[in-house]
Amino acid sequence: MARRTDSDDEPRGNGLLIVSAVIVFVVVLLGVFVVVTGDGGDGKPDSAASHASGAGAPSSTAGQNNGGGTAQSSPPADGCKPTDTNQKVPTTAPDDVTWSLVKSAAVPRSKSAGPMLVNGVIATCYAHTPRGAVLAAVNTTYRVAVGAPDKAPVEKLVLPGAGRDALEAQLHTVDIQPGELAQVAGFRVVSYTPDTAVVTLVNGSSDAHSLKASDVTMRWADGDWKVVPRDDGQLSTPATPVPDLVGYIQFGGM
Repeated sequence: MARRTDSDDEPRGNGLLIVSAVIVFVVVLLGVFVVVTGDGGDGKPDSAASHASGAGAPSSTAGQNNGGGTAQSSPPADGCKPTDTNQKVPTTAPDDVTWSLVKSAAVPRSKSAGPMLVNGVIATCYAHTPRGAVLAAVNTTYRVAVGAPDKAPVEKLVLPGAGRDALEAQLHTVDIQPGELAQVAGFRVVSYTPDTAVVTLVNGSSDAHSLKASDVTMRWADGDWKVVPRDDGQLSTPATPVPDLVGYIQFGGM
């Protein structure tokens, strides 16, 4: 059973796939949705409160490598010891997840797949598995959004290159107000190899008919999962409206 935790409030966060028309640019720029306020971590596990994550439909088990590159390994840092070793693409939501509010975003944390290390907005150390890639995709997109205009989360969590440079150049335009983010609602692993994972994230609300899906590409680099940004700085593909969560795995903390 997944659990949600509420932390102390921090100053307002900044953008990812947003619902408000005032920040449509951010929606296109990053790629997620939410509706909450709260706080990040301090390098320690977040405190608890219960909330079910829920399981949904099976995800794709495709395994092609989208993006090339070779998995890089590095010795785990102190405290960075995820225990998840399951290389099968998940067909249900992780059952060892707690949810925390990081500024205005609800983000998941798995005891086995990570993130094992949390320092403010920055969360790192994920399992080298499909579940680790999913946890990293959700956390990174939201944490980069609420961390803007600070470049530190981008430099730590996003693969370097022209895309990251473009993203950093646009961070100053991100200004998310409480209640403007659309919460993550589900996911599907499109493809997975030890080098590269493509994860579809669905954000928004079924009740409000505001669900939208976008793909996030993750690359295993320097011993952790990092987002591969598009050349224009977007962390995901353009969002596409979806009618419901059929075909996706329900996964949300609010």
